[in-house]
Amino acid sequence: MNLKGWIRKPSPKSLNRGTGWFYEMDRNYVDIGMNYCVLIRTIDTAWGKVEHTCMKNAASTDIPWIEMQRIKNELFGEERVAVEVFPPESELVDAANMYHMWVMPEGFQLPFTLRREQQK
Repeated sequence: MNLKGWIRKPSPKSLNRGTGWFYEMDRNYVDIGMNYCVLIRTIDTAWGKVEHTCMKNAASTDIPWIEMQRIKNELFGEERVAVEVFPPESELVDAANMYHMWVMPEGFQLPFTLRREQQK
């Protein structure tokens, strides 16, 4: 992880606080400006180890896409793939104004992209 500009703080797990996925967050970072808090836990999946990341800003308002991209780049690397999920209503968890993304293992590639494939 490139932690330039980020400060590690105690995590919910290290403080023995919370329940469920929140308690499992074992890393907590804030940026130097104290604008963003980012909690991280590693989960094992069929695709390998995925970093479940949740974040919020100091104002508890929406986080622009470009800021989420910056956070992903600074904490995990510019070439890592991350996804945001919009679950079925039956699995929705909306108890706090937090954003979640799942950072895929290094080298992971989605089977689709926004770029057009080269014409042959």
